[in-house]
Amino acid sequence: MIFTDDVYEQVDFCGEEIEQVELSRKKFINCNFTDVDLSDLSEVFSCTFENCRFNRAKLNGVNFRNCAFLSCKFKYATLFATKFQGCKMTGSDFVDADCAMISIEDGDWSYTNLRKQSFSKQDLSGVRFFGADLSGCHFRQCKLNDCDFREAIVHDTSFYGSDIRKAQLDNLDLSKINLKKAKIDLLQSVTIAEYLTEAKYVSEKEEKN
Repeated sequence: MIFTDDVYEQVDFCGEEIEQVELSRKKFINCNFTDVDLSDLSEVFSCTFENCRFNRAKLNGVNFRNCAFLSCKFKYATLFATKFQGCKMTGSDFVDADCAMISIEDGDWSYTNLRKQSFSKQDLSGVRFFGADLSGCHFRQCKLNDCDFREAIVHDTSFYGSDIRKAQLDNLDLSKINLKKAKIDLLQSVTIAEYLTEAKYVSEKEEKN
């Protein structure tokens, strides 16, 4: 199949074979890409996918550049070596997706669901994770400078060995984050110390009551 139209709405592409190398400036609304193999696409540029389903889809090795994935579903999708450059991923769900070796450069990943995903030795500097669900998510030895983690859900989240200097950590339950060997700046160290002191005080007060 070759995409010739500029806009596709409520189209079921389930099981289709994509015969294109590049895709640019297309818009897909409420479309179904379930079980579609998109791995022959080398680059997808300035495309918008809104409320689309990529369940069990193969996106291996595709370079998405300046694209928008708004409230899309990626359940059981494979994204091995998939690259997202400057993409807007607001509200998209990656639970149970295979994100091995995924590459993220800049972009807005606000309110995404990344539960239990793992990132190792990646440069994610400047990525916006505002309000994202990062429960059980592991960032191991990553560069997270200037990331926006405000309002994120961080239950059992690990920043082990990562550089989080200048990252925004407002309104996080810092007691639920593994910060072992993480690099933090002076302001963050003060914020973390104050938070843990307050949490300990509240806990002791509750025990007395």
